[in-house]
Amino acid sequence: MKSPDPNQPPKTPVDPPSPKPVDQPVPDDLLVFAGNGELPQLVIEGARKAGVRRIGVLGFRGSTPRRTLAMADWSRIISFSSLRLFRETVRTAGFRYGILAGQISPLSFFRAAFDPEVMRLLRAKSVVNAHSVFTSLIAEIEQNGTKVLPSSLFLRSAIPTPGLLTKTPLSPEQEADLAFGSRIAMSICDLDIGQTVVVKDGVVLAVEGFEGTDSTILRGGRIARRGAMVVKVAKHNHDMRFDIPVVGLRTLDSMRRARCTAIAVQAGRTLLLDREKLVRQAEKYGIAIIAFDSGLPSAPIF
Repeated sequence: MKSPDPNQPPKTPVDPPSPKPVDQPVPDDLLVFAGNGELPQLVIEGARKAGVRRIGVLGFRGSTPRRTLAMADWSRIISFSSLRLFRETVRTAGFRYGILAGQISPLSFFRAAFDPEVMRLLRAKSVVNAHSVFTSLIAEIEQNGTKVLPSSLFLRSAIPTPGLLTKTPLSPEQEADLAFGSRIAMSICDLDIGQTVVVKDGVVLAVEGFEGTDSTILRGGRIARRGAMVVKVAKHNHDMRFDIPVVGLRTLDSMRRARCTAIAVQAGRTLLLDREKLVRQAEKYGIAIIAFDSGLPSAPIF
């Protein structure tokens, strides 16, 4: 894809892209591999509305809230440090389809007491990041009888089409930062470094590493002091089965603390949690939210 002109914002097409419906029936059952946050609960609610008859939740100790477990027809909570226990639980649960949703703190991978099998798996990887870890996790799940589906499938209402979502308009300086920041964010994301950058006046203030989006925003805000833009993207060949960019109320709270004034996300490739409340809160904080067309395929939905 041709890189956008850094002095021009991404243009919204006449016919903006929408999430692409998948050509397969809604599954009868679904096992949600659930981390922290609202996303697993939204997936469960969406799956119920779509007609999934039996929903299970496999949660992880220290990450999955009890309220998420309570929404399921079947639930278990395990430590993610034991690969043998994980395999046995997936196999005996007997679900044909699964979805990964929610957050497990990246630092957990460094602080957990993994069993020897997990350690061998991690040491065999030349690079340890979200893509390498979750690709291996999905392989383990599917080898034990559960096909992993894209986490966007039941979340149509959370996926934005191109345009300004808030009433707060972008200034000419922010338009320029959007064009610049989207190009930088795509380059960083394609290198599997992170999904988020913080920019101001054509300067990169912070790049997301293993610490996560919120810490990146706060770090960039300390440098900018006021008026920075956050840009969050998914890479060109992003695996939509995991790690789709998510923006929620916690993101906005971090932006308010950092005194950032705008956030730009990819249309069709981002999940906006509790979207109506998110937009209202952004307007209350004076934060603009814009979804721009990246020219890349949209996340699949039912």
